[in-house]
Amino acid sequence: MTVLAAALFLTAPPARAMGLRTQFGEVVVRNIQIGRTYSLYKLLNLPFRMVNTGSKTADLEIKLIRISSADLRSGYSPLPDLSWVKLAKSEFQVQPGHEAVTDIIISIPDDPKLMGRRFEADIWSRNKDTSSMYSVAILSRLLLQVSSIPPTEKELKEKYVNKRLANLDFTLFPTEGLATNVPIGKPFDLKKERGISLKLVNPNNETLHFEVRSLGAWESLLTPPTGYDQNIVPSWLKPEQSVVAIPGNSIKDVGLTLDLPDDPKFYGRSLFFVVSVDVLEQEIPTHVYYKLLVQTEDNPDKPKAKSR
Repeated sequence: MTVLAAALFLTAPPARAMGLRTQFGEVVVRNIQIGRTYSLYKLLNLPFRMVNTGSKTADLEIKLIRISSADLRSGYSPLPDLSWVKLAKSEFQVQPGHEAVTDIIISIPDDPKLMGRRFEADIWSRNKDTSSMYSVAILSRLLLQVSSIPPTEKELKEKYVNKRLANLDFTLFPTEGLATNVPIGKPFDLKKERGISLKLVNPNNETLHFEVRSLGAWESLLTPPTGYDQNIVPSWLKPEQSVVAIPGNSIKDVGLTLDLPDDPKFYGRSLFFVVSVDVLEQEIPTHVYYKLLVQTEDNPDKPKAKSR
């Protein structure tokens, strides 16, 4: 039995310093069978992720809810029992540029009457911050299509989901950097020339390994500031190491090098780069994002404006 899924992403319009974004806007999971338990992460590499795109730490709550029948997707019934869908973790404190991530566990009862049915489970994510008059929330839809083919005895015996998820903590600071007057056409060491680097803190007792990579802004769901161009090639920004080992209870600097093309069109530009940092020991990798704002040098051959 093959299980398929499709998804789209949603953004909650930021209210001043708050903002949330997720790729888990509407996810359709097809061909799930009665009497079996599914982990969306293990099965489809599709955990629930929510990015804090605001500038303040978010106290995030994620929970299953029931919505009005009038708001259900056409052809779907409300999930008869919310306990059929469980979140591995439901409350998070998410710093700016960081993301909350949790697995979704789906368990369909072994009831032949459910075969061929379609159910909607709705996931409500909100910032619980009560210090502001604004609130940010997103409704995500999980659409379940139960197979009309019953599982075999062998498939039922193989039912197994490991619900133990690592919860390793670490800190990345700062979460944003600004590099001005950056030259084009040659490698530029940001740490040496501008004092810009990633500082990773491992407060755990064991050594952790971090994957550090530059990626397109569209992958991170982060929105560039006004005036900054996100249409860049990620490989123009290179971390000095792609995998960084940090012993327990210690801190390490990771340098960055920019290598912008030798093309006059890159003079006087404002470019937006994103660096993703993941803990490789996490069963579900947790991404933390670093935003780098780059302002390139002006064209030295451009005539200067005459002063009055």
